[in-house]
Parts: sequence; structure tokens; C-alpha cells
Amino acid sequence: ADMVTAIAAPVDNSEVIVSSSRDKSLLVWNLTKDPAPSAEGGASTTYGVPRRRLTGHSHFVQDVVLSSDAQFALSCSCDSELRLWDLDTGDTTPRFVGHTKG
Repeated sequence: ADMVTAIAAPVDNSEVIVSSSRDKSLLVWNLTKDPAPSAEGGASTTYGVPRRRLTGHSHFVQDVVLSSDAQFALSCSCDSELRLWDLDTGDTTPRFVGHTKG
């Protein structure tokens, strides 16, 4: 797995966060309040469950922010694009292109 580059959490403390990575994707996580049982029968130390992987960038995703209602994420990548994501559907709608390497 590649390095996580950013984490975005909503202001309302809802049970979701979004992380971005050098693997060109974002992960939407559902946070859990209680430890999940592990395969061995004891408590796991995992408190987050990946809900959806968002793909579409062609290079490292550098940063991500969430809308105030936690319905959308805006990501930026080394591919010189910003992408707006619908977290419920996983769709990326507008692409914002304009930055160049110069």
C-alpha cells in the first residue's frame, strides 16, 4: 500500500473520513465506535472500515477536503486536476483543469 497523503474529516463529527494516497485513489471510511471482533475471536484495534475507493486521478492524490455536509470531497493531484466527488455514489463530476507544470 502506498503512503497516505491527507485525511479529511467533516466539521459535524459524523462517522466518515476520507483519505488520499499516492496510489492515485481516495478512500471513504466509516468510523466505528466499538472495536470489531478479530478473526482470532478477540477485539481488533481497527476502528475504521473502508466503504468506497474513489479512482480517476492519473497521478498521486496530494490533498482532499470535505464539503460542510460531508456529501462531497474535492481532491487535488499531481496530474494537475481537481476533482469533485459524490461520496454516496462514488461519481466524480466536474474536473477542474488549468494548472500546468510551469
